[in-house]
Amino acid sequence: MKVKVTEAMQKFSRAVIVPVKFMAVMGLFLALAVILQLSFMPAFLQTFGTLIKTMMDSMLNNLSLIFCIGIASSLAEKKKVEAGLIALIAFLFFLAANNAWLSMNNMLAEAGEMGLFGTGQGMVLGFQVVDMNVFLGMIVGCLVGYLHNKFSNKELHDILSIYGGSRLTFMIVVPIILALAIVLSYVWPVINGWITSLSDVILTTGLLGVFIYAFGNRFLIPTGLHHLLWMPFCFTALGGTTEINGQVYSGAANIFYAEMANANTITQLDSSLRFATFGFVKIFGSIAITLAIIYCANKERKDEVKGMMLPSMFVAAIAGITEPLDFTFLFISPLLWLVNSLLTAISETLLWALGARTYMLYGLIDTVVSNSVFSPSVTKFYLVIIVGLVMMVVWFVTFVYLIKKLDIKTPGREVVEAVVAEGNGLVDQTAIDVSEQDEDLVISGLGGAGNIELVTNCFTRLRVTVKDPEKVNTHLLENLPKSKGVVTNGKNIQVIIGMGVQEFKEKVCEILGIEE
Repeated sequence: MKVKVTEAMQKFSRAVIVPVKFMAVMGLFLALAVILQLSFMPAFLQTFGTLIKTMMDSMLNNLSLIFCIGIASSLAEKKKVEAGLIALIAFLFFLAANNAWLSMNNMLAEAGEMGLFGTGQGMVLGFQVVDMNVFLGMIVGCLVGYLHNKFSNKELHDILSIYGGSRLTFMIVVPIILALAIVLSYVWPVINGWITSLSDVILTTGLLGVFIYAFGNRFLIPTGLHHLLWMPFCFTALGGTTEINGQVYSGAANIFYAEMANANTITQLDSSLRFATFGFVKIFGSIAITLAIIYCANKERKDEVKGMMLPSMFVAAIAGITEPLDFTFLFISPLLWLVNSLLTAISETLLWALGARTYMLYGLIDTVVSNSVFSPSVTKFYLVIIVGLVMMVVWFVTFVYLIKKLDIKTPGREVVEAVVAEGNGLVDQTAIDVSEQDEDLVISGLGGAGNIELVTNCFTRLRVTVKDPEKVNTHLLENLPKSKGVVTNGKNIQVIIGMGVQEFKEKVCEILGIEE
């Protein structure tokens, strides 16, 4: 039971990250739009800025629909386009049914001076419905994804054949969405009250809440479940709710993006920003850890370690993708990972205590561009630099001390052997056929094509579900040129590839004959 729950949570976490990846791009364009609208810009650039901002606003104000389609398509094992289409229709069905039920039972709230803010209802695509924000998209997306996988391959016979496959899924979705729209009219206001109470508790725990959140957000990375922690705080009411320029926004990231769009009127950033600063470790921590590992490497291997570590550091600091770096020491020493998580929590807590109000969700590019639209007096960005430099020294000294004191075999310190373990025996390293493509070797390491059920990916990991985990050769997977680490959890295998994982996955799927 525990394994199934963990598998379900991991599937959800990698599905929800699909639409989130596009949020970073939206943020960059939103920042560009704000800059183009500055008063000293030429009129034609201000016009383009207004147009870009309007486009980005349309995405920001319809995240629920985007999450719905993204999650359903990602969860679908086959026929992803049809799953996305069913999710879109199901979302519209919910809005129509929920609005009709509220109207028929005189349950529609009346707008006040602040519109529907505070009434528990909101406007979505022209429908007044119970205000579920991004949760609506998540619920409908997960529901459609589950039903699609369960029924889309079932075919009916004879004259009913036209109603088989994805059409059968669609037929089953209709009554379920209708029932959901009615039930949530009564249930969601109660749930929303619980969410508000939980959010208030977390927001009022002050620095302790920041510390616990920051620690968990980093410590859970090896499990892949960290998305389940930061995503709700950044994109749902758990992270806070506020009204900006007549529009209600929920979640730390959503609120910040809305503040970016109205930067000329913002004198103080919302307190929800405490949940969107975990990019600090990606920039400063990554640099310090990399330098510590290179410093501790054996003299004759320093150049080799530099070649391996510096690209990972660059990706982590610039783009905010830390997994390639994390997995160079995570499994070698869980203690270093614990210390890294603690230093991350201390850093974010210190930043908040000193008054820094800087958005740092991803890497250096996103951090600089996103915060550039606000005055330094608002973001206190200079505090980030000061604390960053201090904490880099702390990170470096701590890692160097632990690595040398405990003789931790970080890259460049390990004993180079002529053989590697494979299965229950030993084989020569040269036994690996380097003439084979990396994708073919990964398939072999996963137990062959016949042992592979599902192939997906997230930012940096190739995620595979296998039939028999006993057939997986983790030693082969770990020693491949493109592999930066392997995580196994029952039938779920994660091979850390890095930034090129999307293309890598597509090649693997092509070899296996799996349709995207």
